[in-house]
Formats: sequence, structure tokens, C-alpha cells
Amino acid sequence: MAGSSDPRWHDGVVHVYDDSGMTDTIVTAAHRWTVSGAKVDIEVVRDQHDADVIVRKDDRRLLALCGRDCLGYSTSIGHPKSGHSEVLLRSNLGGDPRPLSVWVAAHELGHVLGLHHRNGHNCSVMSPRAFDTNCAPSLAATRPTPAELACVPAPADVDVAAGLYGGAAVTRDPRCK
Repeated sequence: MAGSSDPRWHDGVVHVYDDSGMTDTIVTAAHRWTVSGAKVDIEVVRDQHDADVIVRKDDRRLLALCGRDCLGYSTSIGHPKSGHSEVLLRSNLGGDPRPLSVWVAAHELGHVLGLHHRNGHNCSVMSPRAFDTNCAPSLAATRPTPAELACVPAPADVDVAAGLYGGAAVTRDPRCK
């Protein structure tokens, strides 16, 4: 993952095109960041020519880039010099949105915004592993509830994004510690 020296997107706006077939998942994850309180606006666009970031599913590339346990990968942390990047998602995250698929998409969109992995077990969507955090996503096979997405992104993640783009977390949910 490489980015430019300034990881910020102009005015915090990122245009994302879904080529993975997981549009509802991407829209949900993008919306969670957009309403988080950080001054970011992740917009899902209908035409890939209007996109800064294209989301794809490509299990073979994902395996080569980050191994068999990898669920997603962003080709850049923050705004790349070329202006365009990709997010790769594991194909088994497809179908209707689920808590895990939204968590992974939000994690990768965090990288797109310029956030790095957050080590430790404190609640963070930027944990390098979904289940190593105190607010791990549910494995439910149903659409995520608001309670299941309360920490997507976590206030600590929003604080980092707000440090880049301005704003402040709109909630400090006690479940997100």
C-alpha cells in the first residue's frame, strides 16, 4: 500500500465505484464514514469513469497480496499520486450486507481515507484482524442492525479521520471501547 505524501482527499470527498456486486455493502460502509463526524464524504457513483476508487472482488489477487486469511485490501493508504486506487474484497463477502462484510468494507475505506492499522484490542474498525478487537463484527448472516454497526467506525477511528479532515466523532458509544 503506497500513498502520496499528503493522504487527504480534496475536501474529504472520495468517489467510489462498486464493480464487486456488493453495492449495498459498499453504500452502507461509505454512509457510516460519511455520518461519523469526520468531515469526509464517500460517495458511491454509478459510472467507473467518475470514480477515484474502484471496489472489485478478486480472490486470486487478494491471496497473492495478503494471504489466505485476508478479507480485503486497499492499493493505497490515502490519496494516491495517480489519483486512483482499488479496493479488493473477498468474494465470500458478497450477497446481502452482513455485519462482517460492512466491517471489512469500512476498514478498507478507512485505508482509502488515509488511516493505518490500529494495533491492540481496543475497539477499532482499523484493527488488522476483524476478530482481534473488542468490538469484533457479528458473524450473523442477516443484514446488520444499527446496534451491530454502532462501532463502524469506532470513535477512535473517527478521531484519526478527523485529525486529517476536521470534524469530531458524533457519538462516543460505550460499546466502542
